[in-house]
Amino acid sequence: MGKLKNGILGITVGKVGNVVGSKWKNINTVRIYQPQIYNPRTVSQTAQRSKFSTTVAFVRQVLPLINEIYAGSLTKMSPFNKVTSLIVKNAFVGEPPVLDQTLVKLGDIEGSEVLNVVNTGVPDQIMKITWEPNSIIQAELDSKLSFVLINCVTNKAMIFSEVAARSEGSTQITAPRSWADCDSALHVITTDYSNPVKPKKVVKFCPGNELSGHIK
Repeated sequence: MGKLKNGILGITVGKVGNVVGSKWKNINTVRIYQPQIYNPRTVSQTAQRSKFSTTVAFVRQVLPLINEIYAGSLTKMSPFNKVTSLIVKNAFVGEPPVLDQTLVKLGDIEGSEVLNVVNTGVPDQIMKITWEPNSIIQAELDSKLSFVLINCVTNKAMIFSEVAARSEGSTQITAPRSWADCDSALHVITTDYSNPVKPKKVVKFCPGNELSGHIK
């Protein structure tokens, strides 16, 4: 416990609140208390920090889409925190941990989705995408699909919003030239109209690191 000697304007000895009094070379001094902060760097803690920083850098690239997917459906956490948690817990492999894009989920809302998605690389960084519409609801067939193309080497991501109608069954998108010779992963975002008053976004994942997904 600190003590005040000769009142508030006198000598302060020890800690009073967040003020510490001491004597140095016969000079009375006071300073703000600064607790010692430990920064542990055990193997597990370092690995966890690496997972978190890698995930945050990745999620920030697709945050507008994630916010749209989870709009109005979360009460206890933000869409950013939701997807960050999903990825940190489930999408890292090896020691030291590496982000495996085949395990990444950009959302866990279930609903109407397309089937048999194929993502095929052709020259000039063009990706040809085909799918089965998998719906008889006209609003879903008319709705536009969005895509997230991911570079599995650099963890860079690009959003292609409302590219083609679900009923079309095929489209193509173009990756950056710098992505040539890298494998890609693809996420397809559909709209579920099972509740016409409140449609919802659903993410369908097409695994990356496949021969067909190689960017040429």
